[in-house]
Amino acid sequence: MTGHPKTFIGVWVVVLLASVLFAQKLPNELTAGGFNNPNSESAMAQTVLQSKFSNQYPQNMIIVLKDKNYTVSQQPFQTEVNAVATALRSNAYVANVKTYYQNHNANLVGKDKHTTIIDVGLNATETQADNLMPAFQHIVKTQVKGGFNWWVTGSPALNYDLNATTKHDLTSAEMIAFPLMIVILLLVFRSVIAAILPLAMAMVALPTTMAIAYGFASHEQLNTLLTNAISMVGLGVIVDYALFIVSRYRKELAQGREVRDAVRKAVETAGRSVFFSGMTVAISLSSLFLPRIMIFNSIAIGGVIVVVLAVSVALTLLPAILTLLGHRVNALRLPFGRKGSSGRWERFVHALMKKPVLFLVPAVLILMGLAYPSSSLRMQVPVASASILPKTSMSRQGLEVVKNQFGEQNIFPIQVVLTSNNGTMTSTNRLQTIHTITKKIASLSNTKSVHSLTNWHPGWTIAQYHQAYLHWSVLPSQVQNQLGNLVNHNKGSTTSVLIVGSKAPADSVTTHQLVQQIRILLDQSNLRSIHAYVGGQTATGLDFDQKVLHSFPIIIVSVLIISFLVLLWSFRSIILPIKALVLNSLVTLASTGLLVEVFQRGIFGKIDTFNAINSVTPVVLFAVLFGLSMDYEVFIISRIREFHDRGVTNEQSIARGIADTAGLVNGAAAIMVAVFAAFATVQVEVVKELGFSLACAILLDALIVRTILVPSIMKLLGRANWWGSFHWKPVESEIEPQELG
Repeated sequence: MTGHPKTFIGVWVVVLLASVLFAQKLPNELTAGGFNNPNSESAMAQTVLQSKFSNQYPQNMIIVLKDKNYTVSQQPFQTEVNAVATALRSNAYVANVKTYYQNHNANLVGKDKHTTIIDVGLNATETQADNLMPAFQHIVKTQVKGGFNWWVTGSPALNYDLNATTKHDLTSAEMIAFPLMIVILLLVFRSVIAAILPLAMAMVALPTTMAIAYGFASHEQLNTLLTNAISMVGLGVIVDYALFIVSRYRKELAQGREVRDAVRKAVETAGRSVFFSGMTVAISLSSLFLPRIMIFNSIAIGGVIVVVLAVSVALTLLPAILTLLGHRVNALRLPFGRKGSSGRWERFVHALMKKPVLFLVPAVLILMGLAYPSSSLRMQVPVASASILPKTSMSRQGLEVVKNQFGEQNIFPIQVVLTSNNGTMTSTNRLQTIHTITKKIASLSNTKSVHSLTNWHPGWTIAQYHQAYLHWSVLPSQVQNQLGNLVNHNKGSTTSVLIVGSKAPADSVTTHQLVQQIRILLDQSNLRSIHAYVGGQTATGLDFDQKVLHSFPIIIVSVLIISFLVLLWSFRSIILPIKALVLNSLVTLASTGLLVEVFQRGIFGKIDTFNAINSVTPVVLFAVLFGLSMDYEVFIISRIREFHDRGVTNEQSIARGIADTAGLVNGAAAIMVAVFAAFATVQVEVVKELGFSLACAILLDALIVRTILVPSIMKLLGRANWWGSFHWKPVESEIEPQELG
């Protein structure tokens, strides 16, 4: 790096130019899906439905039309609907278009008689369907005339709006974060050139990460939150790592070292801390692969790649640039600055260590008080609603119209799928089984309605239903269409569906409990050769939440163990890693408590949620925070260790180590807080939750843990700090004899 700096810079320039081309393609390869467990019962139910029913399509879009003057039965309304339907059928991806006027299906007309929906089946992948939404919106816009209101909704439209909102959020968050980072870096370095370098590293690492992520997204489905993870985590760690190294380099220059020697020392010392910190962050984020769920895989891929790139540019490109800059790194100095801050910090730490318990107890009590609300945490993913989107989104508005006009139980019903590999579901015995299950489900206290093969014609016996299905062709076409959603007659009648409506909203605790009650009921029934699966959006969300809850303890244990081993290797002490993990856990719980108070309980007023935290947030918060907060732990303890290994007393090592790193660590923490706070202003709820909780966590970590708890605990532990200490050939210390005082 110092020997051939231009070569390293040239290689990175080529990498950057190539990356920009691929990075631009990444958003089009991402989807808003992934909030499901692909190995769950609900996923199996969906698989059975798509394979057994000819009227089930990979994707379904809903177009809502409403007019205050005309009713659906009037000719002007029919003209508009038919025009839209005809235009839609010309699209190659449209497999089926259902309107009220084909079979006068009353289920397609709203309660006010002024609203109808067009049900569009798409033969497309999830990503393809998402990307088709602008074309479909254009079709509807050009065909609908007069005073008709219209909305395009359904899963593809919701996903498209989430993608678009995420892109907008990412841009707006970065527009807030970058100016704040510039101000902070100028305050820390008091030099324009030095302040620019960390941002320049970010401008190299972020597009390169996006390009590599594009390669992954081309081969597997990844969620659109991948880009948020790259930007949110990347901006923080890249700028922080560059900050550490540039600061160390300038200090070495100030002590009289030659340029190349100063670069070498900066990489050996601050670079070592960057390496261990990056390793810890990457390992923590890698734990998100454990649930084997797309949304977590996406965040893990983006996070791990950007951390690896952050370490790479900090240890290769940045030293090369510093070598060429030499003393010009201090050019364009600002006419203001701080003097004597290190001395003030050293005096503060010494004063604190005189009465460590007096500082320790209140600090711990504050964190425990903030952590207490986390015991009320309720995790739930909002898969049966559009609350994750802003109220201005067309798809969310359309979905609200559908809910109000057609009933939520009709839009997000619970589906009980009964299938068999031998015999039909319309035989007398099978119909009797369906009838028994229907009555049992209907008797549950939270059931509002059940539609099945044995209750659509009140008063009929099982024998009469059996005869009706034997003579299917003579049934009225409207009846055949309705029954087509209950049995796969065109494919041998091997599968039947019970459509269950809940008395409560689909995302409510009540409906979640109803899904569980139905599953217990089916397990206790003697279904013999019938396989039963409970599906639908509520069941999908429930299965996702249960998978997360099952995986979370495994993630916690794995991160704790691996982080301990990495810190053990870095600190060469057993006690210090344990202390770091305990304090980190306390900060995580405190930030989770604040998250619950603000987003679940809404202490600052009405919140646009359903009184639960997105299941993704606490898991990602733990993985990201446990890695990021180790930045400061590694940096501070490494500096304290340097003094200790030179024979400085415990108290003096702590005071000098914290004093030397306080300004830098506070600057780095301020950058992290600025980045995360910027993402707390976005519209997508899960990103807002993450931005808020991470900003709070880093703030608590810097103000309470690093400033008060670390020196207090280390003072009380005394020589025990280094208990279990082991040695191999240590990194050459950069502490000069005159620094020892």
